[in-house]
Amino acid sequence: MKIVSAGIDLGNSMLKATKYEKGEKVRVKIPNRIEYKEILNPKARKFEFDGSVIYIGVGELNNNVLKHTRKHLLEETLLMIHELYPMDQVLKVDLKLGLPPKQYFNKSYLKEFEQHFKTGVEFNYAVNGISKKVTFNSVDVKVEGYSAFVSNIDSIGDIKQDILSIDVGGGTTDACNYKFDYDDEIYYPYETETIPKGVIDFAELITLYFNEKENADIEKDLIDSLLKNNKEYIEYKNKKYKLSDYLIAIEPLANDILNKITNKFGSLDRYVIVGTGGGYKTFNKVIKDQISKEIQLDEDSQFFGNSDGYLEQ
Repeated sequence: MKIVSAGIDLGNSMLKATKYEKGEKVRVKIPNRIEYKEILNPKARKFEFDGSVIYIGVGELNNNVLKHTRKHLLEETLLMIHELYPMDQVLKVDLKLGLPPKQYFNKSYLKEFEQHFKTGVEFNYAVNGISKKVTFNSVDVKVEGYSAFVSNIDSIGDIKQDILSIDVGGGTTDACNYKFDYDDEIYYPYETETIPKGVIDFAELITLYFNEKENADIEKDLIDSLLKNNKEYIEYKNKKYKLSDYLIAIEPLANDILNKITNKFGSLDRYVIVGTGGGYKTFNKVIKDQISKEIQLDEDSQFFGNSDGYLEQ
């Protein structure tokens, strides 16, 4: 039986996964949405498992800030393994996942999360009619945010200044500070913080503001998609509206997140900032004047930071 590895970020907004193939990263993503009735949308993955059928990638957002209690964690994980390895019907998987720091360091939360992914059990399922048999050879849970930093460590170069990573996900913002150890010539993590707000909250606030200001009726799913894909315009009734004109709606929340970060770690100008996650670009547009130095990452490294990092640890 083929043994493979998969780093899977079960994000509140997007499901992301990474594998290595011939030394190169292969990444896939699917919206964290669930539908229970048959649907024509070609983005939907028909997932058959344990006598039931759900459609993943469309429908209602499957969001839960306390990730260990979220529905369909196992199904979403099995789907992402299929997306990474679509041609393999039988697999043993070394599975690497993650939790926000505060949930990871809560031992009861961590244990409950791990219990979703039993090792040595063969899971039989089908995706769009394609049968799969997957067994978890091992399951290793890592820390969100820190993992995104690990995956981008090569981007830091010769910097020795303290670093602060800010990972803005769908439902949480995770921060961690790092100090350079001159004896070991490496950065070590020190403190972590999890704030239960993210890009989903940004989308809700922008939607409310836009609808009120423009007498419109757009849905938050549209704004969520625009933010995650870094789009510049809202298209509504044959007109284009510049999205940045409506970011004023998230300023109080973004500043509240920033205040919680600085209360924990001190002023941002003490650090070189490493920003990751699908919501970081939006967050950065509001608070960028508070940042004196930042490491610029390419879009995929920023977006897939956690799934890449799980795999690399």
